[in-house]
Amino acid sequence: MRKRVLSAIFACVFAVGLLAGCANSGQNASGETKSGKRIWKFAHTRAEGTDNDKLANEFADKLTSQMDNLQINIYPNNQLGDYTVVQECAGMGEIQLMLGSMSPSVNSTLSVQIAPYLATSWDEAMALYNSNDGMVYQYVSGQLKKENIKLLAVIPKYFGAIMTTKPAKNIETPGAKKGLKIRVPQQKAFEEFGTAIGFSTTPLPTSDTFTALQTGVVDGVSGGGAEQYWNDYGELCKYLYCTKTHMECHWIYMSMDTWKTLSAEEKQIVQKSAKEIEDEAFKLAKSNEKKYIKLFKEKGVEVYEPGNKVIDDYRDYVRKKVWPKIGSEYGSVWGKLSKKIQNQ
Repeated sequence: MRKRVLSAIFACVFAVGLLAGCANSGQNASGETKSGKRIWKFAHTRAEGTDNDKLANEFADKLTSQMDNLQINIYPNNQLGDYTVVQECAGMGEIQLMLGSMSPSVNSTLSVQIAPYLATSWDEAMALYNSNDGMVYQYVSGQLKKENIKLLAVIPKYFGAIMTTKPAKNIETPGAKKGLKIRVPQQKAFEEFGTAIGFSTTPLPTSDTFTALQTGVVDGVSGGGAEQYWNDYGELCKYLYCTKTHMECHWIYMSMDTWKTLSAEEKQIVQKSAKEIEDEAFKLAKSNEKKYIKLFKEKGVEVYEPGNKVIDDYRDYVRKKVWPKIGSEYGSVWGKLSKKIQNQ
């Protein structure tokens, strides 16, 4: 544990000190400088001009227009480190705001939010993930408090899909052999899921996936969705199977040290603004689902959009065959969450 904490500290000092001058800026937890102006660092994981970048800038504009003496500097495209580094830095008060994926490196149960087949419709996703009373949101929020982080909003991205360079067999039958080897994220849940629905699986980090696809080490990819595949592997994709494997969300959160420096009025401004961004993000994600499928089709990719019966078959099969094997990965919340979903 001590070694991990020290590594995180060194990573934060390097990333933030080198790129933003934080270590020697004279700022406290509020981001306040000696002149009295607050300067916040807002990191996100996507490139400039992407949807996340636009949402981050919109959120920052909402805050700076309503809060005195506040400047927010946005660092896109992992400029302050990847999402794991930034999450730990936020917990230590070195970065004020983040929009990106949730890292399970400190708490592995946080990966419950991408468990397979929690939801298969946008209404179900809204019910589980919304920041008012969504069960997944409430769990993630509670766990982040232990990391000294204040969760502000969920930013839904897409339903998961499987992309391949060769055609899969028996795609309409969940448990039948598909005849392909696919990359899966390095998590037990995705490996169990991919194997259960008939693929041979190879766990790989995202950084190795493009080369593995390009060289034929794997025939396809699971763990992403149409939006990610278009941006990361669009030139290699030949087949896209939109089987709604999981719900992928990004999150907006704040260092708890920074949160505690805000007045009651400022906290209301932050929460109201975050909720407005969240509502916008749900609408954007729904429209993007159609947008990226259309882009793939126009490029000549064969896109399989299963009907409700096939989606239901996959959902029921995975919940029966896979869920009992992955519950231990998520801790005590899994029993409550799975029971709630199956009783709906």
